[in-house]
Amino acid sequence: MMKPINIKSMLAMIKDEPEDKYIPVLKPVLLQALAEIKQLRRKNSQLGAKAARYRREKEKLEDALAMYQ
Repeated sequence: MMKPINIKSMLAMIKDEPEDKYIPVLKPVLLQALAEIKQLRRKNSQLGAKAARYRREKEKLEDALAMYQ
């Protein structure tokens, strides 16, 4: 399994590097890719929390229904 990328440290390293260290086109593309990964991680986390909330609600409803049967 691959270790997840620490996006904050990657962004900081890239921003602190002198401009001549990267091919001029590569730096903005890399920054954009890291920003997109960051957004996707946030969205994935939100969806995971939503799914967990639905599972808890489903269990409560199933328990309530079981009491009436």
